[in-house]
Amino acid sequence: MEMFEVLTQLCLDIVHMKITAAEGFERILEKKKDREALSSELVDVLVLTEPESEFAENASTSKANFESFVHLLTNTIIPEEILRLELDCCKRDEHNKGLIRLKTKLYFKQAKFNLFREESEGYSKLITELMESSENCSAHDDFAKVIKHRVLSLIGQFNLDPNRVTDIILEVFEIFPKQKMFFISLLKEIDVVPEYLCAILGFKYTFYQSEKKKTPYSLYVLTAYLIQHEMIDLMKILAYMIPKAEAIKESHKARMLNAQERASKAETISTASIPMTDSEIGMGGPVVTISITTVIQLQEDEDAKLAEGFNEESVLASNQKLGLACALLENGNWKQAQHLIDRLPEYYAVQASPRVCRALCKIIERAIDGFYRKNCSVNLFGELTKSKKPVLDDMGNGLKPIDSWEDLGQLASILAYLGPRLAYRATTNIKILRLLTAYYQKVEKGELRKDEKLNEVFVEVVSECLLPSLTLSDTNVALSEELWQLLQLFPYSWRYWMYSKWNHETMRHPEMSIMRGKVHGRTKYVLKRLSKETVKMMGRQLGKLCHIHPSTVLSYLLSQVQTFDNFIGPVVDSLRYLTSLEFDVLTYCIISQLADPSKQALKSTDATISPWLQALGTLVGSLYRRYPLELNGMLDYVLNQLKLCKSYDMLLLREIIQNMSWIESISGATKEQIEALGGGDLLRQEAGGYSTATKNRKAAQRLRDALLKGDLAVGLCISIAQQKEHIMYNESSTLPLKLVGKMVDQCSDTFQQLVSFLSVYMRNEDFAKRVPSVRELISDYSLGMEATMCLARPTFFSRILDNYDSAKKVSKAAADAEAGGDKKTRLDSQQKTEIFTNALEAQIEVLMNDLKEANSAMEENVPVRFFAVFWMLTMYDIEVPTAAYDRTLEAMKKQSRDDSHGKPKKTDKQLESKLREEQKRQTEHVERCKAWLLSRKDSLIDEKFHNSVLEVLIQQCLLPRAIFSELDAVFCGQFFKMLHEMRTPFFPSIVIIDRLFENTIPLIAGLTEDEANALACFFEILLGLTQRWHSEKEIFEKECAGFPGMITKNAIEYQTFRKLCYRWQTRFTLMFKSVLGKEDSNYVLIRNSLIMMTKLTTGFPLIAANVATMEATATKLKEREKGKRDDLSLKAASYIGKLKMRNVKIYAQNSDFANVPNRKVSTVEKKEKKKSDKEEGEPADKKLKVDAKDAKKNGTSSERNSEKKEEKKEGEDEKQNGAASEKEKEKKTTTPDENKDRKKRPGKSSSDSTTSSSKKTDEEPKTTSPPPAKKTRITDRLKHPDEEAKDTEGEGGSKKKREKSRERKDKEKRSSEKDKDRKKNENGGDGKEKKEKEHQKKDEKRAEVAGPALPEPKKDRNEKDKNEKDDKKSSRKAIEFDLSDSPKTPAATSSSRKDRERKEERKEDRKEKREDLPKASRIAEPVKGGRDRGDRGHRSHRS
Repeated sequence: MEMFEVLTQLCLDIVHMKITAAEGFERILEKKKDREALSSELVDVLVLTEPESEFAENASTSKANFESFVHLLTNTIIPEEILRLELDCCKRDEHNKGLIRLKTKLYFKQAKFNLFREESEGYSKLITELMESSENCSAHDDFAKVIKHRVLSLIGQFNLDPNRVTDIILEVFEIFPKQKMFFISLLKEIDVVPEYLCAILGFKYTFYQSEKKKTPYSLYVLTAYLIQHEMIDLMKILAYMIPKAEAIKESHKARMLNAQERASKAETISTASIPMTDSEIGMGGPVVTISITTVIQLQEDEDAKLAEGFNEESVLASNQKLGLACALLENGNWKQAQHLIDRLPEYYAVQASPRVCRALCKIIERAIDGFYRKNCSVNLFGELTKSKKPVLDDMGNGLKPIDSWEDLGQLASILAYLGPRLAYRATTNIKILRLLTAYYQKVEKGELRKDEKLNEVFVEVVSECLLPSLTLSDTNVALSEELWQLLQLFPYSWRYWMYSKWNHETMRHPEMSIMRGKVHGRTKYVLKRLSKETVKMMGRQLGKLCHIHPSTVLSYLLSQVQTFDNFIGPVVDSLRYLTSLEFDVLTYCIISQLADPSKQALKSTDATISPWLQALGTLVGSLYRRYPLELNGMLDYVLNQLKLCKSYDMLLLREIIQNMSWIESISGATKEQIEALGGGDLLRQEAGGYSTATKNRKAAQRLRDALLKGDLAVGLCISIAQQKEHIMYNESSTLPLKLVGKMVDQCSDTFQQLVSFLSVYMRNEDFAKRVPSVRELISDYSLGMEATMCLARPTFFSRILDNYDSAKKVSKAAADAEAGGDKKTRLDSQQKTEIFTNALEAQIEVLMNDLKEANSAMEENVPVRFFAVFWMLTMYDIEVPTAAYDRTLEAMKKQSRDDSHGKPKKTDKQLESKLREEQKRQTEHVERCKAWLLSRKDSLIDEKFHNSVLEVLIQQCLLPRAIFSELDAVFCGQFFKMLHEMRTPFFPSIVIIDRLFENTIPLIAGLTEDEANALACFFEILLGLTQRWHSEKEIFEKECAGFPGMITKNAIEYQTFRKLCYRWQTRFTLMFKSVLGKEDSNYVLIRNSLIMMTKLTTGFPLIAANVATMEATATKLKEREKGKRDDLSLKAASYIGKLKMRNVKIYAQNSDFANVPNRKVSTVEKKEKKKSDKEEGEPADKKLKVDAKDAKKNGTSSERNSEKKEEKKEGEDEKQNGAASEKEKEKKTTTPDENKDRKKRPGKSSSDSTTSSSKKTDEEPKTTSPPPAKKTRITDRLKHPDEEAKDTEGEGGSKKKREKSRERKDKEKRSSEKDKDRKKNENGGDGKEKKEKEHQKKDEKRAEVAGPALPEPKKDRNEKDKNEKDDKKSSRKAIEFDLSDSPKTPAATSSSRKDRERKEERKEDRKEKREDLPKASRIAEPVKGGRDRGDRGHRSHRS
């Protein structure tokens, strides 16, 4: 028997071309021992295998190879005569047909037994014997032999057909598959030929291929057992099975199309036919709705209708190849099953039958079970958890057991067959998940070496199998948490890549797309019913849906939030049921929405931030404050956007900081809050914020940890500061100006928020280590001084306090050593102050060195010590907000009484004591800082910088810091006041105020809204300070008289200062009126002017005429801008309301405010006033209430009032004569030496400027007035050339009328001048003298309106010679403050025509020299070109 099988296999190999004829013949020669037996069996084998050569794949080649083999055997092993009789290839052609027919009859036709000869009793006995044997079979091997003899006996006794007997054995085997070993042994004992078994099974499969017949799964199991035990060949049995390859491809396409239809259908849920039910939900009461369970069932029923014909049962019954593959897998035969699955389309087997997936998962689980128990299983129950031997014997066709991590990596190729369908067997899924988690944990701990190839394989398994398996799981929350334990070990970039694949690439699996459609439909149903009242119930349903496919739910939810921003609150509350993994997916979805290129960050209508972006920013802030989402992904996204010069997403960072901590933007804060921000940390926490949101310490700590990871905090700070510069200098030319301003303000606010957060929540040592030095920030990162010092300022005093503490310990230890070891001494306040000042001085030296290294030329141009001190100090260092501490303590006491019903809590008492202790510490700190400043005031500004100190203070100190924030503006004002009170040498207080007030309009023209607010805050402090000095002479004498800051050429007296205040009030009125009165004025300039005016209402306007002018101008602006630029109209209305509601003293006349003449109202103005009074109702004069007491306080006496009455009665000639007499007295008192001592204006050359004699009296100095405002309008100076052209075109007919009126007036003047000249010639020299007196009187009036020229300080005789030398070199030692016009010669003033021609020439020169609007950063630059002293009042003409 063995010889026959060997020969049969040899001949088959020759037929199938596996070996050549010569090789086969050599093998025959090797077995030549029993030649007769070999020859006989070889003839039988050749007869059986000859038909195979005719029906092989390559019939001609196989037949030729077989004939060559027979030719070699002829007459060597087998005689030729025998071969001719038995084989067709050796016969002659005439006998071929007969032999073929004979062989066909013998071998291929079934012998027909006489059914009457057979006895049915034999078959019944055979079936009974087989079934009893299968039920009572024993384990020993001889039992099959016993049954074999019984079967043979039945065949012989009842003359049974052997073929039918074999078929009956297979039928019983199919019924009892568990007794497979018995039946396999029996078939082997009977010695059934494999080809015959294959033919019988093929007949069975063919029988079930007809319509309406289903192939039983037991037949697949029987076939799988026979294949596994090599009793039949897989490829041969497949030839009898259906469907064919083309039919399988068509069915696969139909399945994919059906999946798409099911997915789209599932997204829409129709509940019209379902009756409503009442459901109780918390405090909201009964709500009529439909149960979510009913909705899900309805969706599943509709899906089942569409899935008919594609369910697993029908597919396995009709697709015999797929059924056989499933049976092979369930039998553990992976090798044969893989061979069969590879012949099918990709994922066809696992998509069509979940049973196939579960069988494959079982094979995988059996392979990894031992390795899992070794690395992951915790043996809590001892012997109970010992691994058991696998029951299934796969005959070596299954998977090898996994023994190492490399073997686990090789298993990934088998997991790729499953994909997300690994979820169909939860135990396999969780074991693989835990194994990967254990691997990465060991790599992180250093127990395993990280293998990059293995890492790539495992990441692919996670992204393709484990993560998408969550969608096909049945709401498995535990699996979600297990997945997060693995995913949190990966960087967030890897996780987001996996989420992206989960959301997009895995949709090639139809089950995923169908489930996604179902989840999307249910999400829409739930969100339609989500509200504040249904948050709890609908939130749970959202949580369940997120457990299945979170990205689908959260993406739709975010789209709704971007459309309806009032939906944010319920959405945030409903997300409480999400797991950690789903919160991480939420962050990915938010970033995906932000990075969507199809969305525009700006609105196309008005170029403002889009509402969807603002809504997302609000949502992000609320989410990160309430839930523990990972922040690194969002923060890195913002940082990367800043690196790409995109600042729109910076509002996310602002919202995150604002919501996760108590720190908010300073812009928009009240005065009380800004005052509290100048205190300690506790005061700032309690009173500095103005948000109603509760403070979340844990959220702030999470934000701090995220910012500290990878130096993200410092990187964000530097990027934001750089982005601000980029917006101003690069993007401002392409973006709308209003948007540029908002973006700059957003950068500044976010920067200050971030720095404040880091300084509060980080330890001083950590913050100081992470922040680069001042030199690096300026030189390497190109940051501005305000951003550099804002970032570095918290590090200064941390180092100072550290040095102070260490020095104090050393001093105390030394004092203890001197006093004795047992005695402990305490340092007094003087010693502590000395130690502190040493530490402060050391830090200032360090800062000065950094500044010098950053800018080598600074030491020559700037007083470095003053510069360092100014930028280093804060409000905490120079002033204690006592009122803010008192308010906070009182509010805490009141809240404690309200909360505890009159009994204060222990925690409240502790907080109160901490606040008082903080106030005490700040008080000591401020005293030490002021003591140091007082001791070093003489060295703050060196004498060599006396000429340039004004420009340095304004350009590089006050203005940059004042516009940075309102808190810095308050600091600038208080620091200015403190330096003035300390009598700091070379600190020109009055000149700084005058320079700032004169350049207000050019200064605010280039500022953003927040910067204008901050600068207005600074101006408010300065204006309040001047009004305090203006109020009473005693205050002025106490706080100003003799102070270095109030000395220019001479010390400024009280009446002189009052005239200066009047000049500033008049200048403000003219400037703001010129800006607001023009229809084509710049939007930014009008807006900033309104901001400035609104802030300055406490100190401007204070004169009745100015109040009426400003109110009328603002009213016209409000009406003009209504419907066009509504924000400007609203600001104007707000200003008018604030102007009317303020409680300040109003001066009815100019003389009440200062020693200047009252304004004479012309007839045209009277008519306009009457007309406006009729339109508005009550006149403005009647609205103003002025007390007589207030007038007395203003310094006006009864004699002055009587003089005013007399002046009203007297004529204009008497006034002119009186003024002329006063002017003659002044001429007598003026000496030539005083005229020589007057210095030139800064920036003027001696050749361009003209000298003028100063005319003074001991009581009150006077100057000539500047040219009329209408000839040097500020708005004309601010215009661009193209805007001027527009003005000339836009004025229209009104301009022509004005020109005609001017021509008419000129004619009248000429005729009157001719008459005067004629009379003058008649009268002789008397007319000349009268003319001179009249012109002198006019000059005096102008001097009284413009204000005085500040006198020059007195100088020593020793300095006189030195000053004369400096004058020759066009340099100065004292800042000149001359406001007068150049005095005119008698020849020039004698003729009005010459005077008029000179004025016209000046006007033409000014038009030619008119420049564009200067930038805010260049406002305080010194005047470089020469100009007349008469241009002092409008210093806009620069070379």
